[in-house]
Amino acid sequence: MKAVEPNSRTLSALRSWTGVVLFAIAFAWVESAVVVYLREIYFDGGFSFPLLIKWESGRHIIDPLVRIEFGREIATIIMLAATGWLAGNKPLNRFSYFLIAFGVWDLFYYIWLRVMVNWPESVWTWDLLFYVPVPWVGPVLTPVLIAGVMVIAGTLIVYYDARGIIIRWHWYDMAVELGLGLILIVSFCWDWKNILQLPGDPSRTGIPNPFAWWIYIPALSAAIVYFMFRLYRIVTDDSQERTRC
Repeated sequence: MKAVEPNSRTLSALRSWTGVVLFAIAFAWVESAVVVYLREIYFDGGFSFPLLIKWESGRHIIDPLVRIEFGREIATIIMLAATGWLAGNKPLNRFSYFLIAFGVWDLFYYIWLRVMVNWPESVWTWDLLFYVPVPWVGPVLTPVLIAGVMVIAGTLIVYYDARGIIIRWHWYDMAVELGLGLILIVSFCWDWKNILQLPGDPSRTGIPNPFAWWIYIPALSAAIVYFMFRLYRIVTDDSQERTRC
């Protein structure tokens, strides 16, 4: 089999990266438009808390349209993952393109909302991120930071892979990063009982409490530091092997 020239690999990766980014930007417009429609239907066009939560006889009453929204949220993740799968040619490469797609989609989701309805007012504005299985809430800055990290991390792996560097990402590396990702999710879901306004406690107003920065900041920082350390070691080891050869 004829070896692929480095320049050819770089151009191919750039084309794939560009295609993924363009898809994510366009898909973000669709997501923003759907959210605007939902807000108009359920919240009179507003983007504020508390959410409209219905409880009857101690049971959370879920509107049929909300169940459809659950499915849409899951389908969105599947579509972004499928984009990464189609753009890449091996497991880590595909996962990297998924990170890029998700990150760009999330960033432009807020950009397009700002264009459409002049929201959010600032990066400190609270937002409902997901509703599965419980509400995920946080200041807009929190998902934006994660999205930016995802785009940078995915792009770095694609870049070094295109240069012919073998990225040896072990199972324990993935376990560490995914574990820290789960901790980040906990920070968004920490206040879920209050957001759902569980009956029996008048203090649960549905207005977000101070965000769990004490969970979020250490988890995100650890994820960034671990990733950069491992990538630096991989690139350094590859350079040393090339020098010896």
